[in-house]
Amino acid sequence: MTDNHVVITPETHKNIKVRRDTGYEFTAKTHVVPIVINEFSDVAGNCPIVFVKDETGDRLRVAAMMGLEAEKNLLVRDKDWMGTHIPMNLGRVPFSFKPLDDGKALGTAIDMDSPMVSETDGEPLFDENGESTDYMKNVNQFLANLFQGEVSTQKFSAVVEKYNLLREFKLQMAWENGTRRELVGLFTPAPQVLQQLSDEAILELHKEGFLAAIHIAIQSMTQVKRLVRLNNEISEDRITSVNMELAEEGATFVTDQS
Repeated sequence: MTDNHVVITPETHKNIKVRRDTGYEFTAKTHVVPIVINEFSDVAGNCPIVFVKDETGDRLRVAAMMGLEAEKNLLVRDKDWMGTHIPMNLGRVPFSFKPLDDGKALGTAIDMDSPMVSETDGEPLFDENGESTDYMKNVNQFLANLFQGEVSTQKFSAVVEKYNLLREFKLQMAWENGTRRELVGLFTPAPQVLQQLSDEAILELHKEGFLAAIHIAIQSMTQVKRLVRLNNEISEDRITSVNMELAEEGATFVTDQS
């Protein structure tokens, strides 16, 4: 993905249009993407929900795991999306937030280097009077929902870490040709730890709406099987087994075996 995001104004972008027919090829090398809590159910219907460390390594972010190898998104094939839900942080492209007034507000920005941006084809951002089109209004509402989701997700992540619910796990994979690989640096809520929480902690999680989200994340790990199937549909060398091992507990279970 490119990165030339500028704040949208009617004066500067009155002739800008956004093409919606370019497909999702730009996600082909994105195997994990940050998600927000209000899309957990939709994401879990497509792929595993995991926690990964951010760029600084200081905090964990919730993400959709869309591939079993780095830079290989199994949910996109050619330009087509193979799932029923597109994570919001991909669906917003080519739009983003950008701070205004020394960070006191956020403006809607657009990536002017994106192949989706055009002056001839696509959905206009403004009408002939310089007013936002329905398309632009929908974009603004989408970004507002995403921002609110980010705020709620940060609170969710803080509570999950507060109760030390996350455990690092390794995904151990074997291929038909004998190759073995591991995916590391991934975290998931541990059911055993959740079961040992006090009644007060469980009540707090429930009141905040976080208990259901934790269960969704745990259950979503079964979608590793779907990623294996998608991989085996397009790869000459099939994955024959995948084991998930929780690092601290030392517990191992077979997620999929062909």
